[in-house]
Amino acid sequence: MSGISNEELVRKAVITTEALAAQGKLNPAQSDKFIDYVIQETVLKDNARIVKFRNEDLHIDKIGVGTRVAVPKAEAADPNLRRGVNTSQVTLTPQEIMVPFEVGDVFKDINIEGENVEEHIIQMMARQLANDLEQLYVNGDTVGEAALQGDLIEGGSTSQYVNDSYLAMFDGWSRLADGGNLVDLEGQNIGLSVFSKMLRGLPTKFRRDKKNLRFYTSPDLAQIYVEKLATRATLVGDQAVGGAMATPFGVNLVEVPLMPFLPRIVEDITFTGSGSTVALRYGPVQNMVVTVDDLAGLPQTAFIDPTDYTFAGAAGTITHAGGGSAIGANDTVKVTYDANPQILLTHMMNFIVGIGRDIRIEKDRDIYKGVNQYAITAKVAVEFEEDTAIVKGYNIGTSV
Repeated sequence: MSGISNEELVRKAVITTEALAAQGKLNPAQSDKFIDYVIQETVLKDNARIVKFRNEDLHIDKIGVGTRVAVPKAEAADPNLRRGVNTSQVTLTPQEIMVPFEVGDVFKDINIEGENVEEHIIQMMARQLANDLEQLYVNGDTVGEAALQGDLIEGGSTSQYVNDSYLAMFDGWSRLADGGNLVDLEGQNIGLSVFSKMLRGLPTKFRRDKKNLRFYTSPDLAQIYVEKLATRATLVGDQAVGGAMATPFGVNLVEVPLMPFLPRIVEDITFTGSGSTVALRYGPVQNMVVTVDDLAGLPQTAFIDPTDYTFAGAAGTITHAGGGSAIGANDTVKVTYDANPQILLTHMMNFIVGIGRDIRIEKDRDIYKGVNQYAITAKVAVEFEEDTAIVKGYNIGTSV
């Protein structure tokens, strides 16, 4: 492979042991190709604005006109009014991520692929990185959800919880959308009425360019909608059976693979006394886990329902259990739960993904352990260009 340049290898999404520079830092052309590959592996390639940067912070200038600019004109008279534009900036602060892994000598020797297995593993890691990034972009929440240690670490506890520090790196689009236009669908099942209410929740000035608007949803929720369309004895029903793209009211419906059917929500809540009740951000709720609010990497046992607290799933509330609770009467706790399905509606270029060009793919050797060590390192961030141009529809029914 000595005749193939690093740039060609990255462009073809083939990362080999020979492609790694001594210091591990990809040159600008290689970085661009690697970024393109990571994006191509996700649904974001046609549904987000990708910005490559080198600085620690990325500043994107915005310019717009927010109010009426026309004024009455009298003959031969200056209206004595001047209109201008509004300028502002969107700031992305990137966070550094790493994919660390090892390939042992013995494993290489006994594997059917032999020496080639190492390069195959590197390619697999790069593809999985694309999935992990999409999950962070969509589901990140700086509060940090409580997760079973065994779900995050092989051999970890299957009964105790740790903070998911990866998803806590920054707020993803779902969490950021809480600062936009919220539409409570009140348990209504997916259908045209749901999409109509969301469109009406979007300011009129953002509705004009429907071809670039997108409904972003989980694959399961999209499948329920398509199934409903398929039951119609119409041309639309026949097209839905054949897998035709769903476009409610002329807006494309985009399935986001890493967007869960039941979104996992996390929030810190504070009780206001023994037996007090707190309303959660979204209801109804299910599969609730309550832990200490400063949950970190050390596995801890969750609080117990109904000994320490009770929750009303349909109402979306949590209640302090009273005198026998291990939770203090005025304590703050971390509450992680599943909510009803949600959909995001916005202009496709309103999603901004920032990826740093200073990407490293490094290799080292541990002669005592007999392993080759690898690390893929990058910096990423996400934002909306315009918060008012996003609608979050929540509390959608789960029935077909």
